[in-house]
Amino acid sequence: MEKWNYYPLVSIGKISFGMKRSELRNEFINKYEEFEKNKFSKNTTDDFGKFHVYYSAEDLVEAVEIFEGIEVEFEGKIIFPSSIDRLKKAFCNLEQDGDCYLQIENSFGIYAPNGKIESILMGCKGYYA
Repeated sequence: MEKWNYYPLVSIGKISFGMKRSELRNEFINKYEEFEKNKFSKNTTDDFGKFHVYYSAEDLVEAVEIFEGIEVEFEGKIIFPSSIDRLKKAFCNLEQDGDCYLQIENSFGIYAPNGKIESILMGCKGYYA
């Protein structure tokens, strides 16, 4: 399993928030599929298999959603994969919003339908504001 470090509002692994789409695609030579996430999307999304990258209207990275196969470490703690109970203990200000849990201070959200974590999404400054 790959291990990526998360630096809030700065980067996740080799991906920096604000990075140009073309730079990111050059960094990850593997195949990707470009698609429209939903009708409210500002731009298309790139699917790299283990993760999706979301872009601003200017083609700059604004968020990264990670699925199975990548371990995310933040301040020495594994925050993905993890359990909701473990994350609640690690972050006292984890807010629940339906099937999602948000940690606005560090700009990440957890998607956990029925309490099972399926993905983590980290965003640029203001993404969760």
